[in-house]
Amino acid sequence: GQPLEEVTADTEVPIDPLVGTVIDGRYLIESVLGEGGMGVVYLATHTALNKRFAVKVLRGEIARDEEIMRRFVREAQSSTAIGHANIVDISDFGKLPDGTAYFVMEHLDGKPLTERIRRGAMGLDDVIHVTRQITAALGAAHGRGIVHRDLKPDNIFLIRRGGDDRFVKILDFGIAKVGGANAKLTRTGMIFGTPHYMSPEQAAGQSVDSRTDIYALGVIVFEMLTGQVPFDGDTFMGILGKHMFDPPPKPSEVIGHELGDIEPVVLKALAKKPEDRYAAMDEVAG
Repeated sequence: GQPLEEVTADTEVPIDPLVGTVIDGRYLIESVLGEGGMGVVYLATHTALNKRFAVKVLRGEIARDEEIMRRFVREAQSSTAIGHANIVDISDFGKLPDGTAYFVMEHLDGKPLTERIRRGAMGLDDVIHVTRQITAALGAAHGRGIVHRDLKPDNIFLIRRGGDDRFVKILDFGIAKVGGANAKLTRTGMIFGTPHYMSPEQAAGQSVDSRTDIYALGVIVFEMLTGQVPFDGDTFMGILGKHMFDPPPKPSEVIGHELGDIEPVVLKALAKKPEDRYAAMDEVAG
């Protein structure tokens, strides 16, 4: 075969400097699991427990802003304090030698809802099963005054738990709020990805409450039912404008057959004005 040098010279995959290192004397960083607007997620093994975890390390400018860090830790603590089976569990916090913050959460052996939706519209039973779990988790969070603010299929994992391979775990509570904490970081809103799940009041830059999560859930259920989002466009601002001004299409018209009781629920969740939506998550599940 070829000498190793030649092979590596061709491929040039940059190796993440944290991979192969041990954080805080106990988390061996094995590989990169994914990257998002707020940071990089690694697969790690706790060297004493020999147990796998996911470690999220915050990005540069965010990670070194003390005020944002404090808020971030507070949000993470409050979301894990909800103690709900459908919310990802955060077990540890710390800082790297350069001061960058990280936190440790349960390792989810599963796939984001995004990947399931990519395969096309989901069956009604699956949609209802997943939706019930999301509403239960968010109902518990809202009961403690915690709004997710960045609910989207990327933040909803489907894992196997017992005999259920569609068990929901919700990630990244309160992160949008932390990202918007500071004028320097107003552009972070753009990195959070996606305008497709933003409520009209978020799109207009107004303050948000739990009804913003209800709107985002409406978008997600629409997408599970049809395989597509209700509002799309070529530009960030174009999509936001549709959230603010265009009535949503009916899911049944998109897929060409009746959906029964779930359709009016979706359309009510997608009402432009917060007061026209459901007031609470348990009303959606009913």
